[in-house]
Amino acid sequence: GSRHSHSYMESLPDFVKLAEAYGHVGVRITESKDLKSKMEEAFAMKDRLVVIDISVDTSEHVYPMQIKDGSMRDMWLSKTERT
Repeated sequence: GSRHSHSYMESLPDFVKLAEAYGHVGVRITESKDLKSKMEEAFAMKDRLVVIDISVDTSEHVYPMQIKDGSMRDMWLSKTERT
């Protein structure tokens, strides 16, 4: 089977609106083509707290990844590299 770790999106708040409700800046990134420009925009705001909400495809491998039935020290660092 292909079991993947994930967050339950239906129970998460809107992080952009949450940041804005506290007087901060929220940046949402949903397309990989926008990643660089939006990150540059966020990092340019030196005098503000910025929350960045990045959507990742559910089939994407996100590293480091804990190895099934392993300890917290047993991680995949990439598709070919382990701790």
